[in-house]
Amino acid sequence: MIDDIRDHGWHCLHVLPGPDGEAGFSYSIGFQATYNAPEVMVFGLQRSKAQALLSECAQLLAGGHQIHTDVEDADVLDGGYKVIFRPVRTDCHDDYLGTAVRHYGEQPLHAVVMFLPDKAHRFAWHPGYDDAPSDEALAIVLTSAP
Repeated sequence: MIDDIRDHGWHCLHVLPGPDGEAGFSYSIGFQATYNAPEVMVFGLQRSKAQALLSECAQLLAGGHQIHTDVEDADVLDGGYKVIFRPVRTDCHDDYLGTAVRHYGEQPLHAVVMFLPDKAHRFAWHPGYDDAPSDEALAIVLTSAP
C-alpha cells in the first residue's frame, strides 16, 4: 500500500462482501494526502470496475478537478451519466475505512461515497431506482435533501 501511494499517489483497497450480507466495496487511500481531496468509496462493483472508477477520479484530481458533495458530477462517467458524492459519517470511519484511518493516524480523515446512477439516470434515493442495492452505502453517509 505504501509503495502504491509513493509511486502512484494512491492505493485501491477492496473489501469483500461480509458473511452477514454486507456489501463489498472499494476505496482509495492517498487522495487526501496527494490531491487534498477526500478518499472515495464505491459499493457493489466488481473489483476491476471499482479500480477503474477510482483511477479515473485520481486522474481528474491530478488535473485539478475537485470533489463536491451532493451535486451531480458529469466528469467521472461517460455517456452523459453523472455521479454524486456524499460524505461518510465520521462514526463509520473505523468500521468501513479502518486501513485509511490507521494510515492517516491522528490526521482527520475525509471520505465520500460515490453513488452511480441506474440506466435511467436515477440515484439510489430516487423512486424507481433499478441498479445494485445501495442500502448499506446510504446508511453510512450524511443525508441531504434528494
